[in-house]
Amino acid sequence: MSSGYNFYILVALFVLLQVAYFFMAFIFLLRAINFFRTKRQEKFISKWQDQIFNYLYSDDKPQSLISLIPKSKYKYLFSYLRTFLFNLKGDDLDRLKQLITETSLREYFFNRADKLNRKDRVEAIYFLKYINTEETVNLLIKSLNTPSELIFRTTVESLAYLNAYGKINLILDVAKKRKNLTSDSILSMILKFDKSICPILTERLDTEKSTKILLIIITVFWHFKYADALKKILNILFYSGDKSLIIESLRYLGEVENLDSVNALRFFLGHSKPEIRVAAIEAVGKIGDTSLEDYIINKMLDPELEVKIAAAKAMYKCSTKTEYKLFEYAKNPSRQIESIIAQRIIMEKRILEDD
Repeated sequence: MSSGYNFYILVALFVLLQVAYFFMAFIFLLRAINFFRTKRQEKFISKWQDQIFNYLYSDDKPQSLISLIPKSKYKYLFSYLRTFLFNLKGDDLDRLKQLITETSLREYFFNRADKLNRKDRVEAIYFLKYINTEETVNLLIKSLNTPSELIFRTTVESLAYLNAYGKINLILDVAKKRKNLTSDSILSMILKFDKSICPILTERLDTEKSTKILLIIITVFWHFKYADALKKILNILFYSGDKSLIIESLRYLGEVENLDSVNALRFFLGHSKPEIRVAAIEAVGKIGDTSLEDYIINKMLDPELEVKIAAAKAMYKCSTKTEYKLFEYAKNPSRQIESIIAQRIIMEKRILEDD
């Protein structure tokens, strides 16, 4: 019994040792591959860097440089170009873009955008954003219907770079069907576009049924401080009944700082859910409308701690009257909880102001 048990222990140790050796060898292999890739990249740069810089400050045709570089070295060229495309501006950037838009690389990227290899497709889609044509946009649209999240994300970012804002509804329709995409992930892609998408998204509010997409759209609006959507956001605020939509809509009101929203904020300051009262207080604090200052002062007596804290923060910056009342609370021993909250907020704000 004992010898058999010891045998199994030895077998288990042997297997664990072999697994450990395998992982050590695998890690070594990855490091070796990365080492040699880095060396090859450095070798490419040392050979071609001067020629690329000479091209930037010459009148040479872009194809004259590309013709010299073997296709086998393209991956090092692209890695090098990415860095400069990200950092250069003005004429230097335009000159560098010509290496993509006015050479054989243009067709090279068009051809590789449909390849099965994911790495090749992502690379091609990334560089296609510098070729601002209808053909490019149409090709990128086809790439939206891919099971790969990386390809989808790269495609959306390229469309955003091309300012293809007219495709925003299609992008959202496809994104909505992708179960693996979180709201934050979709939002980060949509915010690559500029404010041009806002009028189109405003129209979409009339028909959109998905709470997830509605939240994204409202967030886009307050990110761009797009006040023209105010009427429709107020409609959502009063008729949606969804807590998350109400809170995001209240945040929008605070960001656009439109005094036409004061009546709505007054209503939601008295909402039954403390999270919504907090959102309304924060919006009032940003707008700073003095007609609501008494409401904010009274919220220091709210039964919920989170509401008291939100009220104290708003009082500090809302008006001279509310700031004075906050200092009164800080010195009032009969209101111990409110006094502690007021003291803490005053101390925090002064530290931030000193920084």
